[in-house]
Amino acid sequence: MPKPKPAATATLEAELSGLFTTRDNLRARQTALAVELEEAVARRREVLIEGSDTAATADAERACRDVEGTAAGIADALAEVERRISATEDKIEDARIAGEREAAAAALERDGKAIDAAAERVRQAVTALAAAQAALAGAITVTASPHFAKTEYPGRRDQEAPETLAAYLTGHMIATTLPGLEVSEAGRRERFGWLSAKPIEATHGETPAKPLLTDPMRELAARVRAGEASTDLPRFKRPEPDFAPSVPLEEIFVLTAFRYTRKEGYLPEIVNSVVSTIPAPVAQQAITAGFASKVEPHNIASLRERRRAQSNNLNINDLPDLGFDLGAWVEGETARRRAAWLAEQDRQAA
Repeated sequence: MPKPKPAATATLEAELSGLFTTRDNLRARQTALAVELEEAVARRREVLIEGSDTAATADAERACRDVEGTAAGIADALAEVERRISATEDKIEDARIAGEREAAAAALERDGKAIDAAAERVRQAVTALAAAQAALAGAITVTASPHFAKTEYPGRRDQEAPETLAAYLTGHMIATTLPGLEVSEAGRRERFGWLSAKPIEATHGETPAKPLLTDPMRELAARVRAGEASTDLPRFKRPEPDFAPSVPLEEIFVLTAFRYTRKEGYLPEIVNSVVSTIPAPVAQQAITAGFASKVEPHNIASLRERRRAQSNNLNINDLPDLGFDLGAWVEGETARRRAAWLAEQDRQAA
């Protein structure tokens, strides 16, 4: 359902519609006057040619002047109406731009308020966590701390202060409960060597969301409202995952030897063994086509004997083609998964 237009915009559009009607009426009147003027000029021409009396000539002259004056007036009125139409269209466009700016700025401010409220709840939870952390450190006595041992990198840990142990235990809880937060105690192994941990940098004050996020959002809202920044606000685009499906294998009983395409441009794959383990999509297609069965057939012994007899003279071109391209199936499934993921991202961003 479209959003209702602001009252000012609706009034301007009504005014513009009225101006269009007035312009059409004036144009119609102008066209009619052109005919009247042509007729008046023709009458004056005949009067002059016939040499009529002075009164008739004066009447003909007056009739021409009246029509010409009216035509000039209509032309002037049309010019003014065109000017007003242009001015009104400019006002409507200005109102539209102002509306877009206001909507973008209001969205930023609304999100900022929601973030502030949520951040305040997190701040209160962190304050409670700090108190619990202090209590944990107080509970670890000097006689208890030597019993703590951590044998993973960077080596066995003992003889550490209670507050150090409390910090490690709390960090472990955070990393376990909130896996989205990267909590590091020391370096970690990366592909090209060890990478030093980067600690979370503290900010001044009790509400870090304000200077880090919502204050810049409010500044941008003010610039958008003033026309100094675009209303096309940046959006976070999540990196695309790997959409290629894993292709499991499935065991089937081959009733009729067949071939299928693993990938375009490659030689066909032959499925000849009575009991074969092949990619599951191919297996399902073969079962549907009647080339294979999921359950063991009653004549499996004769199938094996027949297959052994045929194996020496097997010609790939003589085998029926399943008409299935596994590579194309993987590409199609990948495209389907990607389209579904993109649609979900668009839905979440809307």
